[in-house]
Amino acid sequence: MLQQLTNLSDKELISRARKLKDQEAEGVLMERYSHLIVAVCLPYLNNGPGTAPEELYPTLLQRLSSSLKTQTISRTNEWIHYTIRAQQAKTDRNIPYFPTTESREQQLVEGQVEKAASNLKEQELLINKMQKALKELPAEDKYFLQKFYMEQRTFADLAEAKKISIEKARQRLQQAKQKMASLLMNETYE
Repeated sequence: MLQQLTNLSDKELISRARKLKDQEAEGVLMERYSHLIVAVCLPYLNNGPGTAPEELYPTLLQRLSSSLKTQTISRTNEWIHYTIRAQQAKTDRNIPYFPTTESREQQLVEGQVEKAASNLKEQELLINKMQKALKELPAEDKYFLQKFYMEQRTFADLAEAKKISIEKARQRLQQAKQKMASLLMNETYE
């Protein structure tokens, strides 16, 4: 059964955890994102009362488990980030998670990209939209998108070329992707 669960998508695991109260599905989902949970929590460990790993992780997992059963979750990684931030801010109750505007725009663009993967007409339309959006982006954003995606350059290469930190290069690429997604969404709405 566990092997079958590992092949399910996040959405299917969430559905099983909710509707069937399947704890194994919930466990598989938490295991799938355990690296993210640890990475986000790491800087906050042992920084005050209640931040020892043996205290922090059980309470966080309990909070994730209870919000999994009650909240609408469109992107699992964003929901986990949100829940961890709420835990670190020491809010007592689970405030519902709502996807950001950028997240929803990005999801719609991702949907278009998936659709284009199997439809040549959709591919042509998407390529035209992307070329048009690239022309409207500032030079800095164009640079990061082209170097990273078209030339397959690494974050280290981008950081070295721009004389910035790797984290700053990662942030600039993320901002450029968000701007591109916004432009593509505006194109969709017109």
